[in-house]
Amino acid sequence: MSGNIKNKLKNIFYKILYPVFYFKWKFYSTTNDEINILVGAGLTKFEGWFPTDVHFLDITKESDFKKLFSKRKIDRILAEHVLEHLSSEQLNLMASNFYKYSSNKINIRIAVPDGYHKSKEYINLVKPGGKGEGSFDHKHLFNYRSLSEYFENAGFKSNYIEYWNENNEFFTYYKNDGNGIIRRSFINDKRNTDGSPNYTSLIIDFTK
Repeated sequence: MSGNIKNKLKNIFYKILYPVFYFKWKFYSTTNDEINILVGAGLTKFEGWFPTDVHFLDITKESDFKKLFSKRKIDRILAEHVLEHLSSEQLNLMASNFYKYSSNKINIRIAVPDGYHKSKEYINLVKPGGKGEGSFDHKHLFNYRSLSEYFENAGFKSNYIEYWNENNEFFTYYKNDGNGIIRRSFINDKRNTDGSPNYTSLIIDFTK
């Protein structure tokens, strides 16, 4: 079966599923005090968070935000290892949508591979076209400065949670709190059980 036919069938499948997704969304939005959105969720689920994926919420399309958030704005957004798959143009559109459709108390927790990580093995896994799972589709290898720029240009403030700097120094203030759990973090990733930051993420919280 050709790729075009597969994509057409996939689009038809998700169009059929959309009413189910929308029903779940309406139930969530009317029974929760806060609107917490998990972006690029796949099969990931966290209590109190509404999971979305590109077929139901394309974060680059304002029309998708209008459908879901015209009445209630978003209080929290969580995205773990999603943004490195977007182009610069898509990132600018995303940041603009996040700002327009979020409440004044918004917290956006973003985790991506860290381009300043001191391990060459780590960098070879996560860089665009690298050896790691999914890295063939990576379009960016962010550091704390380059990631912040997209959000700050849209009006957000940056709060650094976990990151490496230019001097091979590692900092982490991350904890599993109400702003969202990051599995690929220093305290949660099993690759760090020896106490060394072998596999960490660049984690930044963005607020207004």
